[in-house]
Amino acid sequence: MANNALSNLVSANPIYIPVSDVAGFLHVSPAALRASIDQGRCPFGFSWTLGTRSGYKIPTITFVAWLTKGVPADSLTI
Repeated sequence: MANNALSNLVSANPIYIPVSDVAGFLHVSPAALRASIDQGRCPFGFSWTLGTRSGYKIPTITFVAWLTKGVPADSLTI
């Protein structure tokens, strides 16, 4: 089940995954995930601030590597 959800997430977002999609996948709020990224506690995302605006990026390959601990997703049995 989780393997299909991960596969769908990666297929829909091959380069970067929106924060809201990752938050939904991890069952956390987008605001909590953004706060974690801002605090440097989230190993797969990064943020930046320009003036009063902030931006967030979650590279797909980094998220998948973190989630699977580097094991190929095809070989996982979740």
